[in-house]
Amino acid sequence: MANSDFEPFDPLKFKSIADTDVAANALKREIKEILGSYVGWYDPFCELIQNSLDSIESRKKDDGIAYIPRIRILINLQKQTITVTDNGLGLSKSQFNQFLVPFFSFKSGATRGHKGVGATYLAYGFNHIQISTKSDGFEVYGKMLNSRRWLFDENPSGNPEVEPDHSGPTDPAFLEFDKGVSITLHLDSTTHPKDLNWIGITSANSWLSVLSIKTGLGAVYKNDDIETYVEITDTTGKSDSLSQKGIEYLYVEKLPSIRKSKQIRSLQSEIDGYYTKNGLQARLPSVFQNFDCLFEHWDHSEIESLVELTPDDRLVLGNHTPSIYCGFAYSTKVFNTFNDTLGLRSNYKVMTGGFQIASNNMPQGEIYQIPLQRYIGRQNQIHFLIHFFNYSPDLGRKGYQKDIVDFCKSITERISTKYLNKYKQYLRSSTGTAIDIVRSKKVSDWKTEMEEYESTHPLVLVHDKFFLPTRKIGITSNPTREQDVIALFNQLIAGGVIRGIRVMSTNERFTYDGLYKIVIEPPKENHLYHRDNNPLGVLEELISDVTLPFCSNPEILEYKYSLDGLIEDISDETKNSNDINLVIVWETGDLYKGNYHITSLLDENNLSLRQYHGVTHLITNLTTGQKEMDLIVLSELIRFLNDPTSELPSQIVKYDEV
Repeated sequence: MANSDFEPFDPLKFKSIADTDVAANALKREIKEILGSYVGWYDPFCELIQNSLDSIESRKKDDGIAYIPRIRILINLQKQTITVTDNGLGLSKSQFNQFLVPFFSFKSGATRGHKGVGATYLAYGFNHIQISTKSDGFEVYGKMLNSRRWLFDENPSGNPEVEPDHSGPTDPAFLEFDKGVSITLHLDSTTHPKDLNWIGITSANSWLSVLSIKTGLGAVYKNDDIETYVEITDTTGKSDSLSQKGIEYLYVEKLPSIRKSKQIRSLQSEIDGYYTKNGLQARLPSVFQNFDCLFEHWDHSEIESLVELTPDDRLVLGNHTPSIYCGFAYSTKVFNTFNDTLGLRSNYKVMTGGFQIASNNMPQGEIYQIPLQRYIGRQNQIHFLIHFFNYSPDLGRKGYQKDIVDFCKSITERISTKYLNKYKQYLRSSTGTAIDIVRSKKVSDWKTEMEEYESTHPLVLVHDKFFLPTRKIGITSNPTREQDVIALFNQLIAGGVIRGIRVMSTNERFTYDGLYKIVIEPPKENHLYHRDNNPLGVLEELISDVTLPFCSNPEILEYKYSLDGLIEDISDETKNSNDINLVIVWETGDLYKGNYHITSLLDENNLSLRQYHGVTHLITNLTTGQKEMDLIVLSELIRFLNDPTSELPSQIVKYDEV
């Protein structure tokens, strides 16, 4: 019969003292799982900085106004080290001995980190960590070496140990602090990240900006008391440093390129007051227009009145009381310029349109794209920061649970399309890429080059037997791609359907697709509007003073299967609408809505707006009210020519002409 008598024991305590292969392997698996949850490039910065911030904020509560909280961040690109030093509470002897243990934490849920995995990640995710600490009656400098190699070694020769480091702290300023912690990490080819130079920046100002977006230095609710010092040593040993009082997230309206910004509720209040005083017909003065950025903060109590919420949204709202920040920039250029100014590696961006999730008063993880179905270009102009209380990311920094991410996607999409839509009119007008002398010179040179080529290599084919007998175009099916659009358009010109355009060139190397000239040749009747015989013509009074033959200077045209493609090019600043004169598309798509208005010239009520033969529509900028480009929509043109009686009502309905 079994003996049921034994001394009571704690199985968790047994785990910490067991010295068996099974227990050791189990502990390794636990640590590997922790390391596997840290996948971000900035994770070591985040952990080091958040630990320091928690410590100095705790000491501030104890010591009061006499205490000046300080945090120092030293990044050595030559030695591949990160050092973060604070003058917080420091570690006691027992805390120093235990703080690297997995899932062991001295912190409460009110701090930035309290799961007890961050210090384990720092200790075992790298092969060299130095830990310096001072507290009441306790001061030590220690280091642990080759812990990451041990973790992934199948046959290690004993566990890594924290041993005394008689060289002293990496940051000499720590010697002047009465209390605090200074930790240094060394990177190598086995760690993540491997190379601090990967990001591409070397200035202290740029690093401080990046850390104010990616780490706890980007406090959602600012702290004006903390003194921050950042020092960068480049690969040649040259140092650059910067000090800053206070920590706060780098909000869009505080980006260097933003000169004119306004909080939305303040703007709305001032506009309401202006109209109350001057009447609704009064012209809005420029002080209320042409903003680089509009921004707003909403606490959880305001969100439900902002947009309609789903039951799932309300559940998240009740459990985690999120607050929302939104910065609406006039153009993606705001973010692109900022990223370029930092000196980041090519094509890498730290600040973009999208939404950033935050908790514990700090941003976490990467920026997500706003899932817009309409006004898609705006997803690159609007930046959200959504902060959740009573919530932390999954283990380590792996990410947020699906309900949180879904809430953010849902709420940012609706704020962008339903709430912010009415405020776009107060932003500066963006026409695409910046107007600059280099770009203008390239466009001018291209036009000159093609004019010279046209003069020296003319193409002429005139014959009274050609282009007449079949009365049909040679393309037998609807276009499916841009090349089909080009072919169809050129057949319509050759067949005399479109008579006011002569193509000079198409171009695959330059920014734009081609050049054309507006041509009016005798007899004039070929260009005059007639409802039945020449429905794509112009009114006689518009060309009555034109001396024939007329030929314009070269102008720029764009081919797209859908107008959506060009709107995206303009939104991401690949192309500039100021340069483009004519757009040829098969269909319009929907992305123009909200930024542009299209007027149908197939409706004879708008014929006075058609300047030359063949143009079917005009594109107008809603912000400025100015014409942007001429447009030929081939699918609608063909339907109109085949059956104008059926197509005209569709044109009126589609383009809101009623």
